[in-house]
Amino acid sequence: MRFWGIEPKVGLASGSYALLAFYLNARFEVGLALPLFGLFLLVLGLVLWLLCYLQVSKAYARGELLTSGCYSRVRHPIYSIWGFLVIPGFSIVIGGFMLLLPVVYWLSVVEFIGEEERALEGRFGDDWREYAERTPRFVPRP
Repeated sequence: MRFWGIEPKVGLASGSYALLAFYLNARFEVGLALPLFGLFLLVLGLVLWLLCYLQVSKAYARGELLTSGCYSRVRHPIYSIWGFLVIPGFSIVIGGFMLLLPVVYWLSVVEFIGEEERALEGRFGDDWREYAERTPRFVPRP
């Protein structure tokens, strides 16, 4: 599996729905947006994403399994950040049919995440299995 993991597949599914939502919003003149709250989520998410991205890209370049920093709380913090902050923030800014975009995103992530995890297990073996056993997939434990 390449550095981007399942993101191209998730992006294709989510992007296709986003285009449809833009069309439907224009066609039916649907609004219901909350731009300030959406922008807050979006900016917060992008800052957190950048922090996680910098961590994982360094570990990837070294060929290491990252289990510290952002990755100490959940196995897939980047997918979580996009699914709970960035995409919902974007959706809330736009409103209308775009509000279903996070659902489409999560359905596609859940559909494809096993593929990425199998690749990680193949690459890191027991280290990955041990990490996966103690670290939740998307939502940190309290």
